[in-house]
Amino acid sequence: MIAEKPSIALSIAEALSGGKFTKGSGLARSLPVYFFNAMFKGQQASIKVTSVAGHVFNRDFPNTYQDWR
Repeated sequence: MIAEKPSIALSIAEALSGGKFTKGSGLARSLPVYFFNAMFKGQQASIKVTSVAGHVFNRDFPNTYQDWR
């Protein structure tokens, strides 16, 4: 799961894990990654939550991904 900014990633991890997560680092060492286990669609899943940093100036998604519905 990828959040808009690091503070939101932490809030998501806290909420979905009930506060039971571990913190590590990803490829961009300055951005934390939060790890926890949770149920997803009726099955146990390993969840990772991180974020992006910086500003998006342009998006380059195919038209099939432009519609949020």
